Amino acid sequence: MTASELKGKFIGFIGAGNMAGAMITGLSDIAREDRLSAYDIDSTKLIGLSDKYGVEITPSLEALAAKTDIIIIAVKPDAVPAVCDGIRDAAHDDRLIISIAAGISTASLEKMLGQNKKIVRAMPNTPLLAGEGMTVITAGKNATGDDMKAAEEIFSRSGRAITLPEKMMDAVTGISGSGPAYVFTFIQAMADGGVKHGIPRDKAVLLAAQTVLGSAKLVLQTGEEPFTLRGRVTSPGGTTIEAVHVLERGGFSGIVMDAIEAAAQKSRKLGEK
Repeated sequence: MTASELKGKFIGFIGAGNMAGAMITGLSDIAREDRLSAYDIDSTKLIGLSDKYGVEITPSLEALAAKTDIIIIAVKPDAVPAVCDGIRDAAHDDRLIISIAAGISTASLEKMLGQNKKIVRAMPNTPLLAGEGMTVITAGKNATGDDMKAAEEIFSRSGRAITLPEKMMDAVTGISGSGPAYVFTFIQAMADGGVKHGIPRDKAVLLAAQTVLGSAKLVLQTGEEPFTLRGRVTSPGGTTIEAVHVLERGGFSGIVMDAIEAAAQKSRKLGEK
């Protein structure tokens, strides 16, 4: 993907927390061209972004909405109504508004911002902070193909991005949104197993984390099913099949699937509020 969809575009962030900071890192070239601004009620966050990347500090929501072509709402869900009130009139209908607020549908955003607004909803995850995020985007009723390409490029600069229908966003929350917590738990458990057998903790964590990283890269690079790749590690009568037997006897796969279902159901309930 080329940078053409963002060429000449002015981008504004509302909220300057960790996720916004990770996205801005991927957009540093736009900041250097004085096409990136941010607003946050915590001015210390803005000063840090300004010093590090040259992000322009905007004095108000209205000022940011009036001057930017793409507005990214990067605040907690409970702050979204106030943000929408602040930008509704200043953001012209040709502006693209991208929200990363969890659980807030495009229909709800259109209701708060105006039915003619072009809106894209995004669900990134915390590995965005390491430049390896997984983001799913979905279009509001007025978002165009070019709008979706621009949104995809923004998130692809800090990882990978795909488009899915909005009806799948609760499941996305269960898999990739909440997923890093499952992986951290798995890494912790692997490391604890190493410590139990005498490996120093820092070395055990390295062994576990690098194994997860390498295994994930193998899935992505080969495009093969995880089941197929697992079969290549599990030699007949070997140590790995012995361990896999213990995992499956304990319901490992089912537990992971149940966890994703629980997170998806919780996301669905939060979205109904």
